[in-house]
Amino acid sequence: MKRVIILGATGSIGTTCLNSIRENKLPLNVVGISANTQVQKLEKIGDDFHVRSLHIASNRAHCDCFDYYSSIAELLDSTECDIVLNGISGFEGLAASTEVLKRGLDLALANKESVVSGGSYIFKLAEKTGSKIIPVDSEHSAIKALLDAHKSSHVDKLIITASGGPFRTLPLSEFKNITVERALNHPTWKMGKKITIDSSTLANKALEVIEASYLFNFDKDHIEVVVHPQSIVHSMIRMKDGAIYSQMGTPNMSLPIIEGLLGTYDDCNLVKPLGFDALSLTFEKPDFKKFPLLKISYDILESGKGYPIAFNGSNEVAVVSFLDNQITYLQLQDCVLDVMQNDFSIASSSLEESIEIDKRARELARNYIKQL
Repeated sequence: MKRVIILGATGSIGTTCLNSIRENKLPLNVVGISANTQVQKLEKIGDDFHVRSLHIASNRAHCDCFDYYSSIAELLDSTECDIVLNGISGFEGLAASTEVLKRGLDLALANKESVVSGGSYIFKLAEKTGSKIIPVDSEHSAIKALLDAHKSSHVDKLIITASGGPFRTLPLSEFKNITVERALNHPTWKMGKKITIDSSTLANKALEVIEASYLFNFDKDHIEVVVHPQSIVHSMIRMKDGAIYSQMGTPNMSLPIIEGLLGTYDDCNLVKPLGFDALSLTFEKPDFKKFPLLKISYDILESGKGYPIAFNGSNEVAVVSFLDNQITYLQLQDCVLDVMQNDFSIASSSLEESIEIDKRARELARNYIKQL
């Protein structure tokens, strides 16, 4: 049995992982779990999976039958495990990833912000301690599987697919009328609010472009985004000889999560096998005028240094303000674009430096919103 700690156990990634373990009787022993504020839900998970080690960020404890730890670092130090799944949402996940890697533990990473805002230093840390960073995003999990099967030196481009979100066919002239409720109505995936908004603006895909560059060492000229509304093709690689290989499957996060934790697992069907009766797949180029946050991800990759951190930080502030009905959908995008006009040419070489860059970007975003 492989021992796993799940960070963000009450979120969509953690819930999907736990459901897959339960339904498929997988050889994974959950030995530690964490959550931000959902105390009762976390304690129920502890009961259901016989987990004793819990961390709750709010520090509220309810039951004497658990061991509560005041920090993720303390949870990691007090609980023996083989791998950690980081399903924490947003920039906060970077500190958790850093703690995991410092201890030489393998990291199944669903928190893309750890790569975008951690940059090269988290990979240097992993190399120093012997940790593996295993991507759990469906797109990056697919790319990893494809690159494992084909030599990277023979690959010309990584092709990341995007559903296009709920506004793929909406005219740009109608974007001024987009409400929070409409933006939260994703046509394919059921996710948390923040990532759902990011999927509607394609900011999520912008983060994935940056993440792919760091994970697989491909520059901006060799990463392509293709809109694929059916979300059947999870990603592709284009070979130098012109051939294209893809990973296909029904839209379900169980497969990338469990493969991240166990590797290839052949003892059960983690997702419903894909049928080809009446299967129709379409592809199109992304509309950069409607989705400028995806467009600037390529400029951000070229600039490097602190720009990816600033992009993520300003976007998180803008998304929260939009969800709180403080700004419009178009102002959300404009806020991020405005912050990215500032100078972030200082690179980060530590968690502390990333935090400082992130803090400055958030302040700029808040100031922009105050002036609206």
